[in-house]
Amino acid sequence: MTLRSENIQKGVCYLLLTSFLFSSQQAFGKVLYYLSSFERTFYFSLVAAVIMAMLCKKEKVPLMGAQPKLLFFRSLFGFLSTILVFAAATDAYPIANLSLLSSTSTIFALIAAVVWLKERMSRGQVLAIFIAFGGIVLLLKPTGGFLEQESLLALGGGFFAGLAYTVVRRLKGESPYSITFFFMVFSVIVSFPLALWQGMHPLGLFEIGILLLLGAVTAAAQFFLSLAYSYAPSTKISVYLYSQSLFAFLIGIVVFDEVPDLLSMAGGALLIGAGILNFIASRTMHRRQFYEV
Repeated sequence: MTLRSENIQKGVCYLLLTSFLFSSQQAFGKVLYYLSSFERTFYFSLVAAVIMAMLCKKEKVPLMGAQPKLLFFRSLFGFLSTILVFAAATDAYPIANLSLLSSTSTIFALIAAVVWLKERMSRGQVLAIFIAFGGIVLLLKPTGGFLEQESLLALGGGFFAGLAYTVVRRLKGESPYSITFFFMVFSVIVSFPLALWQGMHPLGLFEIGILLLLGAVTAAAQFFLSLAYSYAPSTKISVYLYSQSLFAFLIGIVVFDEVPDLLSMAGGALLIGAGILNFIASRTMHRRQFYEV
């Protein structure tokens, strides 16, 4: 996507739209909870792959990137994250909790960057990890040694998404459209035999409509995410992605009649606070490194 003159306001608007689309993606996945996670992944990835192929053609970028090994691992981690999040998106599990636990990807990405990319971590980022851990404990609600399966699945989705984002940071020079297209095609190829093995359900017009929307929303989210970062750098606007949890909270109330309990709200506040602290600490550290050069 062409780099435009900086416009923070437009970047923020497109990023807020992206957050809403990501929340809608989880909501559509939850609506079709009775389909297996492999089946949902196959159908929506197929639709998204077609849309991303058209976007690649429009933007005149190659369908296949130049770094297949890294693209493979980005797609593998992204696929595992999608499967786990869809598996957690059951009829009974609140979408706000699902969104919050999957948003731990930013914290896991921070840890992975330190371990794999050998990046430095500031004191503020270390504090953010501990705060996030407290929020995770509140959301998991370990009572009597029992943890909800859906919570663990959503947390696993956040973990693998964090690894995927860390790989993306190594994919310098690759178009986000090419990265997403590779990811969608990978998901189609891997999920199809698994969905067949589990047994695929006959689809009615309702299911087809939701799956088409799911694929379109996924592609649109990737498009507007790239558009947002073409107007402003991530260091200035990425914090607004945490509005995804707020949108999920509102969707849960309006669409699914779900009201999170006090522990979930407290845990969510800690997780969002940790994410914002990580953003501020990272930006401060980069500024110091810039002036030290």
